Amino acid sequence: MLIRLLGPVEVERSGQAWPVRPPQVALALAALAWEVGRVVPVDTLLARVWGEQVPPGARRTLYTIITRIRRDVLADEGAVVRRLGGYLLDVDESAVDVPRFRDLADQAMAVPDPAPPLGAALALWRGDPLTGLPGEWAERARHRLRDERRELLLRWARVVTGRDAAAAVAALSPLAEEYPLDELVAAALIEALHAWGRTAEALAHFARVRRTLAEELGVEPGTPLRRVHRKLLRSGDTAETARPVPAQLPVALRHFVGRSAELDRLAAIGEQPAAAAVCAISGPPGVGKSSLALRWAHLHRDRFPDGQLYADLSTIDPADGAVVLPRFLGALGVAEAQVPSGVEAQIGLYRSMLDCRRVLVVLDDARSATQVRPLLATAPGCLTLVTGRSELSGLAVTAGAHLVGLDVLPGDDAYDLLVAWLGEARPAAEPEATANIIRRCGRLPLALAIVAAQLARRADQPLAEAAEDLERAGADLEPFANSDPAIDLRHVFGRSYRDLPVPAARLFRRLGQHPGPHLPLSAAASLAALPVVRTRELAAHLDRVNLVEIRAPGRLRLHDLLRVYASEQARAADTRAARRSATRRLLDYYLHSACAANAMCYPHRDDLLLDPPARGTVVERFAGPTEALWWYADAAAALPALLAEATAAGFDGHAWRLAWAFAEFLQRRGLWEEILRTQ
Repeated sequence: MLIRLLGPVEVERSGQAWPVRPPQVALALAALAWEVGRVVPVDTLLARVWGEQVPPGARRTLYTIITRIRRDVLADEGAVVRRLGGYLLDVDESAVDVPRFRDLADQAMAVPDPAPPLGAALALWRGDPLTGLPGEWAERARHRLRDERRELLLRWARVVTGRDAAAAVAALSPLAEEYPLDELVAAALIEALHAWGRTAEALAHFARVRRTLAEELGVEPGTPLRRVHRKLLRSGDTAETARPVPAQLPVALRHFVGRSAELDRLAAIGEQPAAAAVCAISGPPGVGKSSLALRWAHLHRDRFPDGQLYADLSTIDPADGAVVLPRFLGALGVAEAQVPSGVEAQIGLYRSMLDCRRVLVVLDDARSATQVRPLLATAPGCLTLVTGRSELSGLAVTAGAHLVGLDVLPGDDAYDLLVAWLGEARPAAEPEATANIIRRCGRLPLALAIVAAQLARRADQPLAEAAEDLERAGADLEPFANSDPAIDLRHVFGRSYRDLPVPAARLFRRLGQHPGPHLPLSAAASLAALPVVRTRELAAHLDRVNLVEIRAPGRLRLHDLLRVYASEQARAADTRAARRSATRRLLDYYLHSACAANAMCYPHRDDLLLDPPARGTVVERFAGPTEALWWYADAAAALPALLAEATAAGFDGHAWRLAWAFAEFLQRRGLWEEILRTQ
């Protein structure tokens, strides 16, 4: 069975296609097939079938439609399964032509001759996608699929032009009529006509497109068309030599999931051939910045027919990215003897070599904006894709860079990543253990990939056993160790940590002593024995390099695994006495702040006799009961861990006094289990 969306919605069996009617049934099947293997919420189905104005009784009608799809459309060859909140089309992805089309497009990037898989992908098309189906969702899907087909057809045409120019012309001619203002389509058709020996027609087509651009948009042809035009004019000049086309991209990650919004945003930025673009991807270490950049680069490398340059900047001096320039110049065809000795001259030559070319430059793991600036591709039609552990906001100011921030994976995508490594059966058979593994990895892609790779190697190991091992490890990153530094979590975190100034590194280590991921700025100041103002400055630096997140004024967040790493660094770099003093200040902060809040909110309670807070402790001062209650609610989440920390460190007096200071708040909130745990 094959469910066809690339044309009229049909179901093919034994070589015969059966149309799906009426439109509401076809829309419902298309909506489920679009998300094949994933749950589509009922509200989403209603919106895709009926649009924003869902009529009364539509839910009952939807149930009837689903029944009809099960009984009449799919028969015994697939199932529509009811899941919590929605429905799932339970067939293999290869039973739907859209995923099959995309899979063939991906396969083409990994084989020596991409023409067969590209041709097979194009052969799946039988007309306009979702032909005749009404509604906004169907129209959006059509637009997306048309764009994907156009890109794939361009890739195919570039591959076959040299061996069968006539076939390329036959395929590109209707595309050029459909997209008269698309310069990439026009350039591909002109090259194919020229390769077929019809140079006069190619020149005439260039003139026609140039006239259309001037009349419709008031612009001249961009770099791709100008370059092809020059090639045609010089076609009789035997002195012209071919320029090298660098292809330096490393292999893309095999198990890549999610990040669809970020990929779409990068695609939109890359669709600007008339201007140079810079895009900077930043995020915490291990969050998948390089994977995202390389995934996008491989998917869209055909947009850059003049080549792709790549540099790993992680081991290069943050102030001296220009050391990469001679290598880039060599890849662009400059002989070693012709590379100028001065940096400014090298930058000038590099930019000149990129002029009239469409090149993708990937600068991976940049350590500063200064390191990146000499390597930016400034020619129209080029794109520079930068990844970095710091936010690289300086590039937005000086180079107009688009900034893309990455966080940990959403829960569903984290699950999909494990499925990509392990298959569907093992995670589905042990859902609780799978959830615990995801939680212990903090949904950090690198941590998940490390654990998944270990599990893939041990196919008979129960996931519950792996989850227990991770839980027993506790404040230890040993489960995420690897002999390859590129995928050893300590080493990856260490690259960011080692670049920190000494005061920021000391604060980072102190934050690892907090027993929870969230803490107030005053608690951080107490841990570090610093004024709040200075702590805020250092925390802002840690935020810029994505080791700490400032979530709101006065609130810090540290990823669980980064907190474990910070704690390890504290044990390695700081004396036991220094760590114990920091714990005492942290407990003093919570105890004295809680007592101040208690006096503000519950004045009928007796005051506790307290020793003065340790030197360096910052105690909260509340303007009124409302502010105190907000603090209570926030701090209560960390209370059980604080009590455990206090008793483990021998601060028994802090432990019982903290329990007392929170008792009234917990009781009035009805948090009985928390009261039992803390008391």
